Amino acid sequence: MTKKIVSPFDGEPRTEQFTDKSGNTAFRVTPQVLTPLRVKLAEFLAGMSALGLMGGGFYALTERPDASAWLWGAVLLGPPLAFPLLNRFWQLFFYSETKMVLTIDEFKFRSWNGWHKYDRKLEHRFALVLHDKTQKEKDENELAVRQGQARGQVIAPKRYYGDSFHLSFEYLGQRNDVLTVYGHKEALEILARLKACDERLNQLGSMGDGIALDPEDQWTDQPGGID
Repeated sequence: MTKKIVSPFDGEPRTEQFTDKSGNTAFRVTPQVLTPLRVKLAEFLAGMSALGLMGGGFYALTERPDASAWLWGAVLLGPPLAFPLLNRFWQLFFYSETKMVLTIDEFKFRSWNGWHKYDRKLEHRFALVLHDKTQKEKDENELAVRQGQARGQVIAPKRYYGDSFHLSFEYLGQRNDVLTVYGHKEALEILARLKACDERLNQLGSMGDGIALDPEDQWTDQPGGID
């Protein structure tokens, strides 16, 4: 049995290839991501949920004088141990979706204030930029560590902005932020996909021959590596 060749546009972020009004190949890329602020909010709600479960369980057991020791253990230890699951549960409600479309002629993305359109024939590139608040967070974390050491405490603050990136569309050298992504791996996946779509459209625009993704499509060259 012949297996289907894996498309370079399979997997995440979700990518659709379609034909635009001019009859040319186009791509629609729709990543779903978390932002550092939403990660913080999910963790806060997970912590409140764990406290609520502990409080509710404690109240229920006080009404049962015959409650066994393992029930008390489950009430006291269960919610903290379940924090990762609670955190993941709340994160599912905070993913944001950004629609991006690449055609032969333009790149556009949709934000809260509508579509932003750019001429793709002009000099451009996709890039990742460290979150603007990275340095401020780093300074605050270093101060917290020093203060903890002065009190004889070991403090390891979590990085939120330090692990977050702005996905930028650099247009004639000018930065235009498209979305903010929490997580290096997630940000790299989106960047690689956009670069692949961009390069594919460049090859189709040159109308050369080469390897085809679809019978009607031709590549001008073998796909190159993504930086």
